[in-house]
Amino acid sequence: MDKVFTKEPFTGDPSGTVQTFPKFTLQLLCCRYWWLLHWEHSRLGFPFWRLYYNFQEGAHIQYNGEVFDLHPGSIYLIAPNTDYSTWLYEHTIPKDSYRLTGGSLTTMDESRRGELSKDGAIGHLFIHFNLNYPYILNHPGIYRFALDENSKAMIQKIRSHLLVENKVIDAATYFAIHSLIGSSLSEMDASLWEQSPLDNRIIKIIDYIRTHLTGDLSNEALAEQVCITTNSFSRIFKEEVGMTLQNYVRQQRIDQACSLFLHSNMSIDQVANQTGFSNRYHFTRVFHEVTHTTPAKYKKGALI
Repeated sequence: MDKVFTKEPFTGDPSGTVQTFPKFTLQLLCCRYWWLLHWEHSRLGFPFWRLYYNFQEGAHIQYNGEVFDLHPGSIYLIAPNTDYSTWLYEHTIPKDSYRLTGGSLTTMDESRRGELSKDGAIGHLFIHFNLNYPYILNHPGIYRFALDENSKAMIQKIRSHLLVENKVIDAATYFAIHSLIGSSLSEMDASLWEQSPLDNRIIKIIDYIRTHLTGDLSNEALAEQVCITTNSFSRIFKEEVGMTLQNYVRQQRIDQACSLFLHSNMSIDQVANQTGFSNRYHFTRVFHEVTHTTPAKYKKGALI
């Protein structure tokens, strides 16, 4: 009998070593270039990443007792759920409030930009994004990185585009944004990304919660998704994640609400409906418990 030889299909990789890669999914929420004359906030904190680059000196951020002076020689990354305050120059932060004076530089003529610069306005590039990592990154903080030549070139490419177009981001600018974010994240301490792998059932439920915020997310319904008793799964979830199932569900719903307020034109009622709350009043009460402010104040004051 003739021998039959089979050959595995060529995948393009000449090595027989199987590689694994982190399952990050970078989701851009916004990328904007604004001028600022006032940027005084007593408390900011968001469920997504922020990248800041300022073209002039004069802005300050305070976190955990440390003051960061934003200057053109550095890029700043702010991790999710980092509570910080901001101000320009020697301006006083209004108690329990904010003062924001600024706006988009897109399509503004050069003479007007010059006038704003003479008045002390700061050019502020900000990018909001999510990483959607299957594990839970719980390292709030502000990270500063020296501006290198590659990042400087990416910033100039992004700025050039945003000066003329703010709604449609072209492919070259899109890749420049990814490059700027990626190069900054790559400079972070590798230990920040190292976590003990979660139980596969926990990963499945975390992903399920994220994609089913308007559905039934009771303990019973979630346990049924992984074919385990409610009490057992509730215990396993708390042991691995560090909070109860329902506290996690509540946090995810409020995190999504914060993102919708900043990156959509939805009303408070629409956001409440899109995040699984029965009505606006229930939503407002839970939102205040988690963020220590009302949806209306958050929607109005937490733009950048």
